[in-house]
Amino acid sequence: MFWSCRWLCHLEAVPVRCTPHLGARLVGHVVGSCIMVAPAYASDTSGLDFQQFVDDVGRNRDFFISVATAAKSTFTFGQLVDAVKSADEAKRSADEAKRSADEAFKASPEGKIQEALARAMEPFEPSRPQDEVIQRPVMETLRQRIASWQQHATIIGGRCQSGKSVATEEALRGARGVVRFTIKSADWETTMYEELKVENSGLFKEMMRRVREKLKDFPNNLTKFPILLLEVPRTTIEGIDRVSSTAKDVATDKIGCAIHVIVSASSAAAALAFDAGGLERQEDIWVGDLTEQEAKEFLALHGHEKNWKDFVDACGLRIGDLVKACENLKKGMSLDDTKQECQRLATVEVVRFMELQVHPKVTGREMLQELLKVYPEGIPEVSNGISILPREVAALIRNKSCHAVYFHAIKKRFFFASKLHKEAAEAQLANP
Repeated sequence: MFWSCRWLCHLEAVPVRCTPHLGARLVGHVVGSCIMVAPAYASDTSGLDFQQFVDDVGRNRDFFISVATAAKSTFTFGQLVDAVKSADEAKRSADEAKRSADEAFKASPEGKIQEALARAMEPFEPSRPQDEVIQRPVMETLRQRIASWQQHATIIGGRCQSGKSVATEEALRGARGVVRFTIKSADWETTMYEELKVENSGLFKEMMRRVREKLKDFPNNLTKFPILLLEVPRTTIEGIDRVSSTAKDVATDKIGCAIHVIVSASSAAAALAFDAGGLERQEDIWVGDLTEQEAKEFLALHGHEKNWKDFVDACGLRIGDLVKACENLKKGMSLDDTKQECQRLATVEVVRFMELQVHPKVTGREMLQELLKVYPEGIPEVSNGISILPREVAALIRNKSCHAVYFHAIKKRFFFASKLHKEAAEAQLANP
C-alpha cells in the first residue's frame, strides 16, 4: 500500500512515495527549508482525502515553510489539516474585511467622487457608430468652440430633428472629461447628482475640478476643461430656467470652476428659453437642415444614392424627415405616401399657427402673410415699429404644436420651417 507524500519547498512541490514499512506513524518533518507531510496512521485518512490535503498544502506552502522553520518541530497530519483550515478561515476573514472596507469607501464622499471621476475620464462614445454619420461643417464649428473655450455656455439650437444631438456627439467623439445628462423634469439637478452618485452640487463641483486636473495628463484631448452636456428633449417644458442659472453659476460667474456647459435643445423653443444672463454670456451655434450634398451623402448610407432627389422632393432637407422616409419605405410606404403625409402635417401646423396671437397687434395669419412677402429672407424680430419677442412666440409654438415658423438664433430672423410650410401657407392664405 502506498501513500502520496510531498516535499514542499520555496521553489516547487516535488511528489515522492513513502511505503508502510517506513513506520506506522508518518509525520511532517522540517528538513532544511522543506517540509515532508504524510498521515500519522494509515487509518487517519483515505488516499483521496490525503491527496486533497497535499493539494491544499501545496497552495499554502509558503505559510507552512515559515511556520515550520520557526518552530523547528514536527507536525502530525491532523495538526497540519487544522493549520490549513485556520489559514483558509483567516484568508476568508481578510477577504470579507477587504470587501467591507471597499464597500464603505465606495459609499463615502471620496469614493463617490472617485467613481464619478473615473466615468467622466472615459473617452466620449456617441450613440451612433462613426460610419453611420455624415460629416457636416457645423461639427467642426463645434469642435473649434470646444477646443478654444474659456467661459460662457454654448447653446446648440435648430429645428427639431435637424441633427443637433448627432452633430454634438460627433464633435465630442473620443473626448475625455464629458458628463452627459438628459433633462426630463424641473428637479433635474437632484436626479443628475443621484445618477452620478455625488449627492450634491458640492461633490459635483469637486469631481469636475478633479476632472480638469486629470485632463492635464491628456495634452491631445479636445478640451482642457470639463464639459457638462445637457440634452433637453422636445417634451421637456419645466426646468429650463434652472438650466440657465446652473450654466451661469458654473460657466460664467465663477471662472475658477471652469465647467463648459453645452445645452443641446431638441426644439428651437427650448433653446430660446435659455438665458444665462444676456446674449453676451452665451454662444449660440445653429444646426440647420442638410444641404443637398449632405442629403445625398446621408441617403447613400441608406442605399438610396440613385434616387436621393426623390426623397428630398418628398419631405425636404430636414434629416429627421429623411430618416422617417427611409423607415416608411422599408414598411411598404411609397415616397408619394410619405410626401402626402408631410404635406398634411405642414398644413396642420400652418393652420394652427394662423390662430395664434403672436403680439397684441399681430396675429399668426398676419405674420405668415409678411413672411410670404419677403420669402426667403425672413422677417426681423422688430419690424414696422412692432417688436415680436422670439421667446414668447417660441413658447406659443411649442404649447400649440404648430411648428410652421422658427426663429434663427444667429440670423435673428423668423423663417418658414420648410418649403412645405411655405407652400401650405400660400394655399391657406389664398382662401380668406
